[in-house]
Amino acid sequence: MMPAFFLSDLAETPHAMTTLLAIDAATEACSVALLRDGEIREDFRLLPRAHTRFLLPMVDEMLSSSGLTLAQLDALAFTAGPGSFTGLRVAIATVQGLAFAADLPVLPVSTLASMAQHYLDTEQPVDGSLLMPILDARMDELYVGRYRCRQGVVEAQRDDALLAPEAVGELDEVAVGLGEGWQYAQRFAASAPAVVDMSVVPRAASALTLALQDYLAGKLLAAEQAQPLYLRDSVAWKKS
Repeated sequence: MMPAFFLSDLAETPHAMTTLLAIDAATEACSVALLRDGEIREDFRLLPRAHTRFLLPMVDEMLSSSGLTLAQLDALAFTAGPGSFTGLRVAIATVQGLAFAADLPVLPVSTLASMAQHYLDTEQPVDGSLLMPILDARMDELYVGRYRCRQGVVEAQRDDALLAPEAVGELDEVAVGLGEGWQYAQRFAASAPAVVDMSVVPRAASALTLALQDYLAGKLLAAEQAQPLYLRDSVAWKKS
């Protein structure tokens, strides 16, 4: 399968010299993205049950095609969850291995936040819009997030949660529903918003936008602190 690349110009900003690599493997999609010289380049692929085979080669290809080595990165970002247990474990193992090899700090990002950021980046909704990304958690449960658009970056309105479909409420303010979890909307306690895009999945490129904010704020973790956010098992990462 051929990789799909795109470039996103972040313009001339004080962080233009920051170089970050991000990894996402939380769903059936798999992506690697690089922030360099104010631009984001991404390799995004749909790889059901093939993350283990493709993820590390995708990282190698991204770095080599950009003329970079691991040691030239400032940090590694990753979507920490919630999401597929298998995919998250693959991503964490990859990130930890790379971070230990090059003595790099890591930056965890919520998969649901990445979904909301991707919609903000691509569709540019009105500032202040409330986005609600939902992933199917299986076992008749959903991973649910609420994110507000604020000057080009999404902000969490509450912690990501694991809920039964009937427990998803308070939709009056929601402008857009995102993700496969909205297939259960008929069981929600309130009516779905007018705009729902079930095709949205976590993306490494969008995770980079959020990771950059944490990098500039100094919210970095050591490689051994890279942990998945499962929600169901009450396993979570905390930022230093």
